[in-house]
Amino acid sequence: MVKSKHKLYSIKGIDFYAVVAKYREICIEGIKEIDSDSLSVYSTDGLEYNEKHKPREPLHDDFKILFKAKYLLHAIAYRQATHIEDGIDSVTMQAAILKDAIGDDYLELLKAFEALGYIKMYSDYIVGKKARRYKVLGDIVVTQCSYNKAIEGYIERVKNKLLEAAHKRVDERYGVDFRKRYTKNLRKFKIRDIKAFNSFINRNRKPAKIHYYNFIKDCFNSKLEIFSVDSNNRIYHILTSLKRELKQYLNIKFSIDCKNSHPLLFNYFIFYSKNIPSNIAYKISYILSTISFSDIYDTINNHYVGKNLYKILRDNEINDSIIEKFAEDELIYIWKTTSGRFWDDIVEENKGKYCRSTIKKRMFAQVFYAKKQKDAIFVNQFKRDYPNVYELVIKWKSPLSYDNLRGYIVDNKKGVVYKGAVKGVDEETALPNLMMSLESDIFHEVLMELYRKNISAVHIHDAIVIPDSEVEVCASQIEEVMREVYKGRGLHPTFSVDTY
Repeated sequence: MVKSKHKLYSIKGIDFYAVVAKYREICIEGIKEIDSDSLSVYSTDGLEYNEKHKPREPLHDDFKILFKAKYLLHAIAYRQATHIEDGIDSVTMQAAILKDAIGDDYLELLKAFEALGYIKMYSDYIVGKKARRYKVLGDIVVTQCSYNKAIEGYIERVKNKLLEAAHKRVDERYGVDFRKRYTKNLRKFKIRDIKAFNSFINRNRKPAKIHYYNFIKDCFNSKLEIFSVDSNNRIYHILTSLKRELKQYLNIKFSIDCKNSHPLLFNYFIFYSKNIPSNIAYKISYILSTISFSDIYDTINNHYVGKNLYKILRDNEINDSIIEKFAEDELIYIWKTTSGRFWDDIVEENKGKYCRSTIKKRMFAQVFYAKKQKDAIFVNQFKRDYPNVYELVIKWKSPLSYDNLRGYIVDNKKGVVYKGAVKGVDEETALPNLMMSLESDIFHEVLMELYRKNISAVHIHDAIVIPDSEVEVCASQIEEVMREVYKGRGLHPTFSVDTY
């Protein structure tokens, strides 16, 4: 019986025999890298090197080397071609996974590819925290190859290792039953109209996306699985990476997402900073969510808007001792994020300069995510409109420097106390990690409640997605569950519903 062919990703015109020769040369020479501690801004004299791999005998069998080289290039090119990220043209690869697949030869082969100009290896990685990024240099091509036991073995080994790691992570955090239920629901999503899907691909056969479109088809032709789970317990699968233009071809009944999701989540940290109980926080959030733009905007001066919000809270029996904890711009921020107009106002201010998606990306990057603040347009706008909120953002980026914020880290097990100090917190990314972790907790609770109600659903970070098999389920039922879970954190979100 003839084994079936498989797809192999590679580079047009690559000389694999040159790669094998360079691999042998690098093995014999050994691999050394510059010790960063010996670098000087004044001179390159006296640079020291760390021995990465000692000189050793290379593999004797050229075919073994060739198969490993072909698999390694396939792994990088495949991810680069099929995992499209806006503005990112390189991919991460975990050294431990590569080593497990093909042994110690992975590093010499990577260096051989780099030396010959076939790939670029980026240096901005942190051992144990941030994987190294790689980029294939040249035109990526896909060939249908005859079955190769060695290469297929490498592919299957890595696939199984990644799946095993994802399952273990979900099981440890959420339990086996949740993972099985989630996977069962994920597999209910299908390409509803394959003919229309193929027609769309044929009309949009752009080189940059054709591999991605074929990857999507391949995924839906097999059993869908959870791809991975990150350190903030965010679950990734085929729907999390699915481009919007393809969703219309799936059997999605509807999806519901939280408006202004991450800016809204920061309200939780504002309330925590002021020691506001969740029931009072929710009452404030709810009251502010009911205020329309016309009710208080008799002037464009934020000072008068803030005064009006103070008055409205007092009229709704919020105690003065609570109200006085908030600066005017903090109440305005809570009002705008809770009422779902936060992004709308920023988009309006920057009309004609940036599109909505660009504004959201840059605002996240410059205000909420970047550790070192830059003199950038959205930082300046945010500081002008929300000076006290911005001050809290800065504090939450270094939570261990403040007693009450350090308590949050310990109480929520985001770090551990060792000899009187809190360990295990990466302050380079403290705030975004805390926000994404909070989001994961919220949506896990939402899904658990939906599963108790026997409603099939999965999520895409800040959105719940329902398959069209759930004919009796309507959007208001899902919103009710989501709102109750957010309420437990003192938050009152607004939602948007998408149908395809």
